[in-house]
Amino acid sequence: MKVFKREKIQTHCVGHEWPEFLGSVNLGESFILETEQFNLVNGPIAIEGVKAGDDIAVHIERIDILPPFNSPNGGPFFEGMGDPLELEYKDGYFLFPKYFRLRAGPSVGNVAVLPKPTETIIEFIRNDPVKRGWRQIVNDPRAKHCHQDCQYLTQGSIIHMKAQVDQVGLCAADVHGYIGQGELAFAGIEVNANIQLRIERSRDWLIDWPLIETDDEIMLFCSDTNMMDGTNDQTYVDVVREAYRAMREVVAAKVGGKIEEVNSIVATALDIRNCAVYGLGNYIRKNGKQEQPDKDIAIVACLSKDIFG
Repeated sequence: MKVFKREKIQTHCVGHEWPEFLGSVNLGESFILETEQFNLVNGPIAIEGVKAGDDIAVHIERIDILPPFNSPNGGPFFEGMGDPLELEYKDGYFLFPKYFRLRAGPSVGNVAVLPKPTETIIEFIRNDPVKRGWRQIVNDPRAKHCHQDCQYLTQGSIIHMKAQVDQVGLCAADVHGYIGQGELAFAGIEVNANIQLRIERSRDWLIDWPLIETDDEIMLFCSDTNMMDGTNDQTYVDVVREAYRAMREVVAAKVGGKIEEVNSIVATALDIRNCAVYGLGNYIRKNGKQEQPDKDIAIVACLSKDIFG
């Protein structure tokens, strides 16, 4: 099995505007991507035989988390914030210094594909103040190609995405030992990890926004695009509206029906769950209200697969 080592994160195309492929795998071939704490991706990996516009299904076969383990200690208020807490890990639980334990829930925060290198994309990369190069565009803007922060993107789940360049350029980063819905402390239990993945063609769903599939549910990932567009136009409610609209299209395509025929089931059964909401305007507060726009919002719109009978 091919293994793409985490050491490559610090050496492969660092700071470049656009990367070369780190290596390649075939459709149906299992491989391991090693990741480091936080958000610098490993990759990009070429998937042989896949063209821009093709739909892919990224199967998460295994997630092995590695120490050290630390809990976040942030939140929406400055009062009470402090340094991360060191945690022990035993029998599937994170053990806090006093009183508490938390069952681990390893998940991948960022499964990404290279976007089409348009003028907008390249300009976004060039304007990164910390000069991360191409690694910024597969982390920061979320959008349709990266950074879900969804706790359900775990071992056994699948994320369906649309390839935007030939051979995909698959990347991964930001594995969590545990992440709560909303990621309220700006982070989860951020860990080094080894992720075993397998890429197949996606044939079962309409794919525009990424679609996460578990045994029981489908979850349409949706986010604002303010960061990439250089605007403050989209708010949380706009993201919810877009997720609702997009899920209606997914359901209609699945059953071969019309939007007006599926709206009732979506209106009744759709759950909206937060992935990351620390970008909400006025989320961070000190001495009262802070003026800031909504930016960097991510949610999933969820339906039980049981609705299809």
